[in-house]
Amino acid sequence: MKHDLTLAGAALVSGCIITGGILIGALTFSVEVPFAPYIMVTLAALIVLGAAVLILSCRTGGDPSLR
Repeated sequence: MKHDLTLAGAALVSGCIITGGILIGALTFSVEVPFAPYIMVTLAALIVLGAAVLILSCRTGGDPSLR
């Protein structure tokens, strides 16, 4: 039995997008955010990882009758 990671991937991608939006909003209003460039790069890498999890879980999981 394989675990369905669709929810985890979707939560990772959406959470990183929301966090990135909050960070960009803070930088827009000139709020000092320490290590902001490093945080943005980390969020981008997590979005790619979450998208890969979504793609792999959709390819390997799901109902075989729908294919």
